Amino acid sequence: MASVIIGSAIDSTTDSKVLQRQNFSKEPNGLETIIEAYAIKTLNRDTIVPVKGVLHSAFSSSTKKYTRMVVESVATEEQDGGITQILVTFVGLTSSTGLPPTIVRIIPTAGAGIFGPPLTIEAEFLTDSSETQFINGSISPNVVVALPSTLVGNTSINKMPAFINGTKMPEDPRPPFIKRGKNSFYQYFGYTTQTFGCERRGLFLVARTTYLETDVSVAAV
Repeated sequence: MASVIIGSAIDSTTDSKVLQRQNFSKEPNGLETIIEAYAIKTLNRDTIVPVKGVLHSAFSSSTKKYTRMVVESVATEEQDGGITQILVTFVGLTSSTGLPPTIVRIIPTAGAGIFGPPLTIEAEFLTDSSETQFINGSISPNVVVALPSTLVGNTSINKMPAFINGTKMPEDPRPPFIKRGKNSFYQYFGYTTQTFGCERRGLFLVARTTYLETDVSVAAV
């Protein structure tokens, strides 16, 4: 009987669908998910079922639409009476601007630490950068080590940002400094990038980076 009632609410147009329910969830990093359940006529399934990446605002029948959420996955289930239920999972952010705060984790790490405690700093955050922009930003050096020519050539390093998505990162245990001797060179950088990775979720990347205290010490032989 339920399928008959639902079927009567769907008109004969190929884009007709009935929104049955809508569920929201949010991950600790701020990424949001909406799952919308629709009833459609089975004969219109190939026309109505959205593909990955379609905007919520372009597909949803909800009165409130979101321009930064897109289809991540779709599941269908045929029911009696020529009706098919589709579950559409959207992922992204319901806000129109801005990015959620960064999750900062402090991980005790044996052997780490120079002037500070033995730990690794891990940051998990959302970014609207492309994969290429994120990778380039993670490997492009923002500090150049100008080693004395009598020792070795130049090298480079990537410092931990002071802020990520508006979240203040831990401060260096000591301000970065350089100490030069007649036949030696020492430079302390504070926290610098060690690893980085990202995963595409809709319009955003879920990015993770780790930072450790770093220095360089060179002595002439």
